[in-house]
Amino acid sequence: MKDYPFINKNGKQRPQSKEWSDIRAEIMQLKTELNLNDAEFRALSAYEDHQGIEETIYQTFCQFEDRRSRPTWLWLSFKQEVYSTDFLPEVPESYLHTLIDPTETIWLGALDSMQERSKIWFYEGQILPIQKILFETQFFDEFYLVSKKYEWLICINHHDTLIATGGEMPKRLKTLCGSLRG
Repeated sequence: MKDYPFINKNGKQRPQSKEWSDIRAEIMQLKTELNLNDAEFRALSAYEDHQGIEETIYQTFCQFEDRRSRPTWLWLSFKQEVYSTDFLPEVPESYLHTLIDPTETIWLGALDSMQERSKIWFYEGQILPIQKILFETQFFDEFYLVSKKYEWLICINHHDTLIATGGEMPKRLKTLCGSLRG
């Protein structure tokens, strides 16, 4: 486990605690600064089914004994084939566009924990604008990139480990890692 305050490979410092509203404000401020329109990246509105999306993610990708007690970190409970790596030449978010079709609209889930409670903030967008956001944000507990058809899920966890599950995504990540080794 990394010591806090953690400074990632881009030199961004992750504070020990942060208000949830600050995290959402930071992401939306970056959206404005990067001139991203809603077709490229947007926060899901209060009227969209956040709980339904989260529930389907848990049901599709996770396995846990007590349905009322969900894991804080999804990657500890993946039930489908998984491939992960933390030995990448660059930060994990640098490789996302090689794994995800740049024309596909996906969900981004930003996991935040505060006072021993966790919340996933959901956004919708395409991977290239999402990468711009991820390069500039403070590193949260975890990020999830999820196919809107729930075919695959990619996670970047607090260890800077890139984890893929679902469909062909573990194989894609394994192939990418092989090509990086030469």
